[in-house]
Amino acid sequence: MDEELRKAVINLADAAQEVADRLPEHIKTKQESLGVKFPWGVIRPLKDHYARWPYLSQKRKRTVACTIQLCDVNRWHLNVWSLGLTAGTMWIWHCTIPVIAVIETLAYEYGRQFNLVSEGAKFKKVIDTLQSKGVIDHKLRETLHELREYRNTIHLYLQEEVEMHEGKPRRYNDAVRALHKLEKVLIKSTD
Repeated sequence: MDEELRKAVINLADAAQEVADRLPEHIKTKQESLGVKFPWGVIRPLKDHYARWPYLSQKRKRTVACTIQLCDVNRWHLNVWSLGLTAGTMWIWHCTIPVIAVIETLAYEYGRQFNLVSEGAKFKKVIDTLQSKGVIDHKLRETLHELREYRNTIHLYLQEEVEMHEGKPRRYNDAVRALHKLEKVLIKSTD
């Protein structure tokens, strides 16, 4: 990290602590958020994503692109803040779920576009069908099933306990890599 960035990080940490200390009283008296503008250029424009998914309808492209914008926000936060222990684990889960939702949507919509899956097919069936039809390989199938199972932890009543965060957003990074791999495979299959 260069010296200017190091100083900016220290200033950001100090400012964030000042805001955290004073925010409860501000909210209590003013009853409004601070309205700090999110950094410009972090969130990519919707239209920049549309070419990624030629097999999606315009309406679905917009929905998926909006979710990718949420992923941009999450990625920025994951790269800026250090949050560990169980709160960090739950935060990474919270950031990973939208990536998996995009993966599920792309796989399902591709399967519907090419009549590979029936309407309303569950994610598990979609993954298995894409592999059986030669669209994805066995390794990507396994990765997508792992992510699907991780996504299923959205049902908190099924979780016995929260695992400890190991320091890096591994699940998030796995999901992003799987998304990029799936996008490449689906584009190649549409040619």
